[in-house]
Amino acid sequence: MLDVHLQLFCERLKRVLAGEEGALPLPDSTNLTPLFQNLLTESEIIATTLLGNYEGDMARHLIQLIADEFNEDEMPSPFWQFLDIEESDEDVERPDILEILEDINYFVHESEEAIDTFFINIMQQQNSESESTTCKALLIGLHGKIIAIRNQMQQLSPRYNDFDISEQSDKLIRLLIERQHKLDIKEFERGREELFDLLIEGHPRLAVVAILDSSGFDKTAFAADAYNNNHVKFYFDCHAWVRVSLLYDFGRIVDDIIKSVMPPSRVSVIIGEDYQLKKSVLRDYVTNKKYFIVLDDVFDEREIWDDLQEVLPDNQNGSRVLILVTDPDLLSSLDMENGEKIRPDSVLIGGPMIRLKHESWQFFILHYGSMPLENYVQGEAILTVWRQIYSVMELPFHLKVCCIYLCVFRPSIEISTRQLCQLWIAEGFIPYNSEETAEYYLKELIHRGFIQVSKRRAGGTIKACYVSSFVYTSLLFVAEKTVFAWSPEREEEPMANVKRCFIMKDLIEFFPLEHSDIYLQSFLNHSTENDHLALIDCENFCKKFEHLRVLNWGSAVLDQFPPGLENLFLLKYLQLNIPSLKCLPSLLCTLLNLQTLEMPSSYIDQSPEDIWMMQKLMHLNFGCITLPAPPKNYFSSLKNLIFISALHPSSCTPDILGRLPSVQTLRISGNLSCYHSGVSKSLCELHKLECLKLVNESKLSRMVLSEYQFPPSLIQLSLSNTELMEDPMPMLERLPRLQVLKLKRNSYLGRKLACAGSGGFPELKVLHLKSMYWLDEWTMGAGALPKLESLIVNPCAYLRKLPEELWCIKSLRKLDLHWPQTELRQRLRTFEDMEWRYDIQLYPSGI
Repeated sequence: MLDVHLQLFCERLKRVLAGEEGALPLPDSTNLTPLFQNLLTESEIIATTLLGNYEGDMARHLIQLIADEFNEDEMPSPFWQFLDIEESDEDVERPDILEILEDINYFVHESEEAIDTFFINIMQQQNSESESTTCKALLIGLHGKIIAIRNQMQQLSPRYNDFDISEQSDKLIRLLIERQHKLDIKEFERGREELFDLLIEGHPRLAVVAILDSSGFDKTAFAADAYNNNHVKFYFDCHAWVRVSLLYDFGRIVDDIIKSVMPPSRVSVIIGEDYQLKKSVLRDYVTNKKYFIVLDDVFDEREIWDDLQEVLPDNQNGSRVLILVTDPDLLSSLDMENGEKIRPDSVLIGGPMIRLKHESWQFFILHYGSMPLENYVQGEAILTVWRQIYSVMELPFHLKVCCIYLCVFRPSIEISTRQLCQLWIAEGFIPYNSEETAEYYLKELIHRGFIQVSKRRAGGTIKACYVSSFVYTSLLFVAEKTVFAWSPEREEEPMANVKRCFIMKDLIEFFPLEHSDIYLQSFLNHSTENDHLALIDCENFCKKFEHLRVLNWGSAVLDQFPPGLENLFLLKYLQLNIPSLKCLPSLLCTLLNLQTLEMPSSYIDQSPEDIWMMQKLMHLNFGCITLPAPPKNYFSSLKNLIFISALHPSSCTPDILGRLPSVQTLRISGNLSCYHSGVSKSLCELHKLECLKLVNESKLSRMVLSEYQFPPSLIQLSLSNTELMEDPMPMLERLPRLQVLKLKRNSYLGRKLACAGSGGFPELKVLHLKSMYWLDEWTMGAGALPKLESLIVNPCAYLRKLPEELWCIKSLRKLDLHWPQTELRQRLRTFEDMEWRYDIQLYPSGI
């Protein structure tokens, strides 16, 4: 792990030689290719052959660096002995190896900066011959340095070569198992019953239940079992599950509760308002409702009790709050019923529930796991962190860098998997910039427990994920000790040779640029503050960090396109928040290496022709963007562009869409009727299109679906506000590969739907019928929808019955029906005894 910079440098050299680095391939006349090849050869010899002999030494040293962050009294004695780093033990440091690693990291830093400068100057169209001469001299000098490092290493002999990280990890697992108390399944079931009784049959006063766990028990899964239970859903009027995490932000918690309990129409109005107003609106909304709120991954943030009391009233109606406690110190401010402070030895494994009090609220504690709470508080939890650290060190290199990179995101906060994969690609972690490879790595890290899935798309693919606080803590230790990433909020002074900087709290504090001498390749802002950035600060930032590949200013607001950004020639990933921007500046098009452009708050009416020169673009994400017609006599295309959201329908012409041959995901938003002819006839130009969303923004016109020519490659189709008058099913059922169909808000205004018989929708698995307010009849022929798995009808207020043929579909498992009328509810009772086959959900829950 301590050689991560060298290994990533080797991967970069391969991209340079393959012509994938820089906007232009290496000029043939420069004769630089052999020099780059020599540099790669020597670097690989050191990275794979020579440093491979010192893996044991490097692993031992990394473990010691991390262990230095803990006090001996924080960890159980057997584990401290296991680490084998007591003062009496032989010093594991290898000054010779550490010195060579320092030389290697400095060499990588110097090499990267030289290569960057060469490509920047070439892209600035400076004299390529003189630049090549300068670069050649630098490469020859760097080659001499790497040779000297290789010779130095060949004179060393490994001392701890028998140290095996996998073997040590197995020993740690055995140590953890030996110290675990075996879970009693009967105790677990009793606790489950006790929790359900409290939730549904308990006192009408608001009850707060704190659930604790330790190794061997998953409190999140335990709470999810209750949260997702049908009886619980029917009992409460509204529900919310919110992850809190290490970085406590009650403003975000309020936003997440609002998004969960309030209807979307009200959420869109209130979510951007003042924090105090949102708290007041939330309290008013839940005042007459029986609510059930789960707060997951809560650390020692004492103010949470007062914050919750401001927004969650006790209406004496049976409302409940579950708090999944990660740090038991959180409970130290609570009193037991006899007035004494809670003690860890008073909380027993498996219950019974302990009653506590906090002002007017009633509290309960339920603890499960493999050890008494007293042991957990005394340091056993740290063993879990160490187990994760060992697991990270065991990963193969390609997964290791992707895994450690997760520490640049906020813990327990949703991460868009699309964004994550694009960042991995921009950072150079993914061979050949392959999204399929990135998605495979993502699934591997999920399978190994480093990443948790939070949302799936209707078709089952992963839409969002998160990293739990325990895993995040482990990754942060490894990232800091390997100089992989730096946060100025944790360490004021940047580490030598660090290339990635991330902000979690206050972006504005970074802008004095006191650390302008550091060589950054990535800068990411994950602060939740909507700070306004001064243009002069942005300009200075771009001057200081001209070698950036990744720039994400997050939610920070810009009033216009920032000056100086056009000089970041190496940029591959750019995210900006410029709500007022209407015209995309031509200067942006000088960023020829750009792969991902994220500007979701911008609605672009005009784009420069030069955007067609940005041949490496893969993702365009805007509120809406209008693409220009390609320049005359220009025959190239944006061949790598695979994702566009949202494209204005005026740009949907055969000439424009015909030059986007690789687009797989497309969202079109605007007046579809006004540009009906172009949109309907041009979509067939997209031969690789798999996911299409059509959103009509005009209230004065309707879409005529029968004139649309959809490409047969379509797998997912979504229609919104199209106000179709004709039944869409006869046309759409002919799409041979369609698996997901969403007819959303005001998509169809008719009263009848008819699915033909055998052969209709041959591959469809998911069908959403939403906001079809007048739908009262749905018929199906035998053999239609043969692979349907999930059906949502919202609402079905006038639908008297579902097609009888629906129940003959063997693959059907899930039905969500909103506001079904009495006749339909009566028919569904026939299937109440078939829970083993059907998951039938009726909403609202109480009907």
